[in-house]
Amino acid sequence: MKNSLIIGVLLISLFMSCSASKSLEKDLAEMNESNSYFMGLSVVDASNGRTIIDFQGNKYFTPASNVKLFTLYAALKTLKDSVPSFEYYKSGDSLIIRGAGDPTFLNDSLHVNSIDFLKNKDFKLYFLDRDLDDDVYGPGWSWDDYQYTYMPEKSLMPLYGNTIRIAHSQDNLQVFPSFFTNRVHISDHHKKARDLNENNFYISKSGGNSDKKVPFITSNQLVADLLSQELDVKVTLVKEMSDRKFEAFKEVPYDSLYAKMMKESDNFIAEQLMLQVGNRSVQQYSIPKGINYILDSCLADLPQRPRWVDGSGLSRYNLFSPQSIVFLLQKMYAEIPNEKLMSYFPQGGIDGTLKNDYSEQEYIRAKSGTLSNNYSLSGYLTTKKGNLLVFSYMNNHYPGSSRERKKEMAIFFRKLHEEY
Repeated sequence: MKNSLIIGVLLISLFMSCSASKSLEKDLAEMNESNSYFMGLSVVDASNGRTIIDFQGNKYFTPASNVKLFTLYAALKTLKDSVPSFEYYKSGDSLIIRGAGDPTFLNDSLHVNSIDFLKNKDFKLYFLDRDLDDDVYGPGWSWDDYQYTYMPEKSLMPLYGNTIRIAHSQDNLQVFPSFFTNRVHISDHHKKARDLNENNFYISKSGGNSDKKVPFITSNQLVADLLSQELDVKVTLVKEMSDRKFEAFKEVPYDSLYAKMMKESDNFIAEQLMLQVGNRSVQQYSIPKGINYILDSCLADLPQRPRWVDGSGLSRYNLFSPQSIVFLLQKMYAEIPNEKLMSYFPQGGIDGTLKNDYSEQEYIRAKSGTLSNNYSLSGYLTTKKGNLLVFSYMNNHYPGSSRERKKEMAIFFRKLHEEY
């Protein structure tokens, strides 16, 4: 009798969940019939991998910053413990350093030991003239976004996030680092914040108070000059030394980068992490080679192999399916301790990129992805009954802003939360 009762309860629960799934799929089908854009959705039960809803889940979509989910996984699989601030080699009274791709060096307050190490007056300081095994911009990035904070150049030795900060109020102008002060012009004759091919920066004379960051054009000589000013030590550029064994100076834990990348959707951190993945996996600071390594090893069993071209999702060349994103999220759930995994994700209405969206939907932990006319959200949802669901909801090629898509998705997630 007891076993029969248990079976009966399970059957009723299964029937109710199936009914809820069919109802939600019907809502999606009706919405899809009436709209003029593309949408896809995949929802899976985290506990057993059972598909709850699949609506065009095998189709390819432009994922925008949902790509950072794959960057996170690639980094977790290949990069260990702490970030190398730089690599160094000592020879007599000479200290030779080379870049190791740290996106936060001189861009936060965490590198006290690294800076003190470089300020050691017992050594003459040299910086290695070494080329990146990649382009400074990713394939398919919008070329005219070069002036915006979210698209700095990639480099081997980033300083200040490869951006300068310009604060302007009335007749007061502050530039950080001050190295660029003479390159900043107050003018109403320039529409761009920086020249395309030169480090000349512009701020509006009549625009009132402003405080913004603008990417600068990088070079190894510029790195040496900036370090010389920052450290108050002469830093000399020297030729490549491929036959020397360099050591890594480590200070900042990778976890701090992962959380910032995910919660703030930091493109620069994502790109620099994938450069490091390339170096760790194939000994080249190359994002394409790092991506191929991860796809061919850790993610060879994805339902649909994606077209994955950068670390951040800035490129419109990227193509991923909801099913493949859910597959990755399910894999992460199985491999990473739950508390640690959830700590990387923004929470609905609480923090990160979801702070102003999905209010009173704290049961959502997910990564958003936004490009003009494209919006996606992928992550984890806890239902009223305590079930954990893995989902990826993708929208492409709608006119206007993402506001309406977010409203529709919020209604869907609420139903999913309450009915499953």
